[in-house]
Amino acid sequence: MVCRRSQPEQPSERGFTLVELLVVIAVIGILIALLLPAIQSSREAARKTQCKNNLRQMGVGFLNHESAQEFFPSSGWGLLWIGDPDGGFGATQPGGWAYSILPYMEYQTLFDAGNRLSELSLSHGLGKNDEDIDASHFLRLVTTVVPLFNCPTKRLATVYPMDSSLGRLANNAARCSSSSDCRVARGDYLANSGNQNAGDLNGPPLSFEPPLYPRLPPLHGQNGVSYSRSEVRVSELVDGASKTILAGEKYQDPHNYETGMDPYDNQCVYSGHDSDNNGYTGNSEIAMMPRQDESGKRRAHYFGSAHFEGLHLAYCDGGVRFIAYDVSREVWFGMGGRDDEGRLPRGSK
Repeated sequence: MVCRRSQPEQPSERGFTLVELLVVIAVIGILIALLLPAIQSSREAARKTQCKNNLRQMGVGFLNHESAQEFFPSSGWGLLWIGDPDGGFGATQPGGWAYSILPYMEYQTLFDAGNRLSELSLSHGLGKNDEDIDASHFLRLVTTVVPLFNCPTKRLATVYPMDSSLGRLANNAARCSSSSDCRVARGDYLANSGNQNAGDLNGPPLSFEPPLYPRLPPLHGQNGVSYSRSEVRVSELVDGASKTILAGEKYQDPHNYETGMDPYDNQCVYSGHDSDNNGYTGNSEIAMMPRQDESGKRRAHYFGSAHFEGLHLAYCDGGVRFIAYDVSREVWFGMGGRDDEGRLPRGSK
């Protein structure tokens, strides 16, 4: 009898088939598709929280200013002026509300870097022209970014270019222009200027005649909290601090977030009263309803945001609330005026 030696069994070498591989890829794709919206939603929630905190800090700055100066920050002389530390606060301050609250948010050094008319006057008196002025010295303010003035949902906290069709940024910032490739800090929030007589203001021409900081009357027909040469006191909030907007998010054209070519977003965050930094809930009897940012649609002085559901608003009592875009037009209109409770808008736009 012949005995045969058994051969050892060869291990089976079996990999994924093409069908199994495709199934695995499909499952992974489905999981990614399911998780991606949740991740994006989580990120947007974090950005919204930061945006809300920005307004909360600005609200503290407004209220600290009011406590120290006994009136809310002014919005300066007009869009052709930026902040000047020698101008003090209120009607004599050329710069806008964002500049005036800097010392009350621990940015005193940046406030002191504003463009002093006294220095410009000295240069003028010596017969020097714009080219003789040290650009770095006179551009420190406008080129310095304060992150809380930008909403992370909208754009990065950095400097942005000026529109090529725009001349000098301001009378007291002549060296900042499109031709000099000047890039400036911009903001994504508006101070509440009321619900009537919406508009921009250039401000007075540059003059070196004394007084350098004249106390002129405030912009006529305004009923908000901050506007050109305003000095609004808490006692003037007839409708109540909890019913009056202090500041809120700004409507913008997303196509021009970073270009500087939107005429309502082409100045500087530290500029005086204009559509870059001042908003209205209405214009006389017409409600200017808040809008989500929309490409190709430019709107001056409108509140709005890049958020899908609504926008954040800071109120004169220090609170910050999220308001839906479909808010009642009567309620929205009334939140702009400090002393118009009961007056209803005729329409909306």
